[in-house]
Amino acid sequence: APKKDAPPAVPPSVDFQIDQFSELMGQIDQGDADQKAYAAMELQTMALDSKSQVLMAQNGAIDPLVKLLQPGDPMVQASAAGALWNLAANEQNKFAIAQSGAIQPLVAMLYSEVREAQLSAAGALQNLCVNASNKKTVAAAGGIEALMMLLSDKDRHVKAKAAGALQSLAVDEDNQKKIKSLGAIPLITKLLSSRTPEVQSNAAGALHNLAVNDEDAQEAVANAGAIAPLVSLMTSATPDLQAKAAATIWSIAGREDNRKRIVEAGGIAPLVKMLQSNHLDCQAKASGAVRCLTMSAFTRSEFEQTGAVPHLVVLLSSGNQEVTINAAGALENMGCR
Repeated sequence: APKKDAPPAVPPSVDFQIDQFSELMGQIDQGDADQKAYAAMELQTMALDSKSQVLMAQNGAIDPLVKLLQPGDPMVQASAAGALWNLAANEQNKFAIAQSGAIQPLVAMLYSEVREAQLSAAGALQNLCVNASNKKTVAAAGGIEALMMLLSDKDRHVKAKAAGALQSLAVDEDNQKKIKSLGAIPLITKLLSSRTPEVQSNAAGALHNLAVNDEDAQEAVANAGAIAPLVSLMTSATPDLQAKAAATIWSIAGREDNRKRIVEAGGIAPLVKMLQSNHLDCQAKASGAVRCLTMSAFTRSEFEQTGAVPHLVVLLSSGNQEVTINAAGALENMGCR
């Protein structure tokens, strides 16, 4: 499966009021610390709306908020980073925020002793890292090391955003190598056993991006003990999480020794069940994993005995190109025409 960035959350709608916006920007510019923090929090709420994100940027919100990220009152920093976090859900704003110099102070905030500052900075970086050029800027600013530190944080929300940012950073090949060389794979693997779905999902996504087309990383993911929790996640009640886990299984199944490990961990049955899902992404990722796993002779009989063939035949008529190609490839591997 191709590498994917962590998706930003889809926020509810909040109307943009230019008079309120102008008043808040005045407090950002001339208010005391409490007023600046309050105004930035209000702007964070305003920036939940996609149309407001565009209008706020057009009316000059970004530069003053970036200035508030400089060392000083940590709650002012946290509120400003929170507003930038939501503004960065917009593609054009991702670039503009980085151009305004936000990345270096956001990375520095990851080391803050104030939880709110860490969380807002990690959330902002997660959204900013979806942009290709920002991935390199964050890495150059020491963001990978700082985000790795937060993978062991006590706060599950902080861990989720850190893993999400690393997921996006790992789309870049240079970052992929650096993240692997710094020993992140075992740290990320531990997060698969979290009780928080967002943490699990972002961890699975990060491992997927690290393992795609990299046999050494595929071996490292398996050696870190990722296969058993990934198989467990494929039985999750959440289809999105099932699909994430199956995609990661697919990404590490390029190695024949990993295929054996996946079979031994009980990975066949949940994949066959996912082939029958009504969730398109589950079908796509499960059929992709089955296609890859059936490259080895010893797995083919396992899938046949588990009843995979008729479900793969049904998927040939799914109407989705990825699903159809994967199902056809799996059937061809199994000697079915």
